[in-house]
Amino acid sequence: MLFTSVSGLGHVHPMVPLAQALRGRGHEVRWATGAEGLPRVEAAGIAGVAAGLPSNGSRFAEYHRRFPEALDLPPGSIADHMFPKLFGAISAPPMLDDLMALVDPRPDLLIHDAAELAGPIVAASLGIPSVTHSFGGLVPAHRVAAAAHEVAPLWTSLGLEVPPYAGCYDHLYLDIYPPSLQAGAIGHVPRIQMLRPVAFDAGEGEIGEPALPEGNLPLIYLTFGTVFADAKRFRAAMDALVGLEVRLLVTVGPGGDPGLLGEQPPRVRMERYVPQTALFPHCDVVVSHGGSGTFLGALAEGLPQLCLPQGADQFLNAAACEQSGAGLSLVPDGATPARIGDAVNWLLTEPAFRERSAGLAGQIAAMPGPDEVAKRLERDFAF
Repeated sequence: MLFTSVSGLGHVHPMVPLAQALRGRGHEVRWATGAEGLPRVEAAGIAGVAAGLPSNGSRFAEYHRRFPEALDLPPGSIADHMFPKLFGAISAPPMLDDLMALVDPRPDLLIHDAAELAGPIVAASLGIPSVTHSFGGLVPAHRVAAAAHEVAPLWTSLGLEVPPYAGCYDHLYLDIYPPSLQAGAIGHVPRIQMLRPVAFDAGEGEIGEPALPEGNLPLIYLTFGTVFADAKRFRAAMDALVGLEVRLLVTVGPGGDPGLLGEQPPRVRMERYVPQTALFPHCDVVVSHGGSGTFLGALAEGLPQLCLPQGADQFLNAAACEQSGAGLSLVPDGATPARIGDAVNWLLTEPAFRERSAGLAGQIAAMPGPDEVAKRLERDFAF
């Protein structure tokens, strides 16, 4: 098995449980990703090799260098521009070059992250099937179609016919999003296999009980993830939550500085990273950017959440959160400290939010797990 992904944790982590399940069933599993993602892959016991752009930082630096107009886009329009340019025009060419040097021995199956668009080209050139592994909700068809346009020259350079949707849906799509949350059209995806999102936290040492803020007040978890971190919006969320009668645990990302926001009262704890699998059972409400990992992890625990989306797929998750009744969302221009505080107080005091989130947790628990899906892959692709 050859797994391929971009290097961001939000793309690596969702794929790890299936890779581990396949390895546990006796298959040889290799994983190609940017150097930044290799420690997480190797911590999961998977043989990794560096391929493509080394980090999210290098990817975004090139994106803003080549497409400076992106800085002027309104937040809600960023993803339509970013997905095809970032993952198609910028990420796919160097990934294709590296992957073509990694296919000896020839794999029997290639499983790629839905944002890693060189994998289907390599699989087609080898005459093997490729499986697309989602990192959240189904990427809207128009975004994938635009990305397909960006990578079309890569297909033709190898003498291959250019398929629709960059070849992402030619064989099988693994969907980690609860069915009731899917809002967009899915008719262009002919074969879908549901796969329960299973949290993966590794590479940060042993997972034990997290150090929590002092006291017995409700615990709020605040994170803006590891990629999008708008300091002004983060400060607005901090100001809102510090002013409430709650305990607050804040993560600022692996590259962030927990001391940047100054001294905090004992009921506030600042960290770079806390394994969410250990933290969520202690939480009452999650306030986040709405990234898929945090969003689905909180749902799996039945937690109400407030989504403050900034880019990527976060606006889709925020809309799904609010429409499902499992939480609330505020668009960037409306996310003032007063409105954030009011929203969190509502989530804490209205039982319906937790009840609806618990219902979605039940849906997630009923989805097929990694080992069951690994068996289907063996059966469907005869290896």
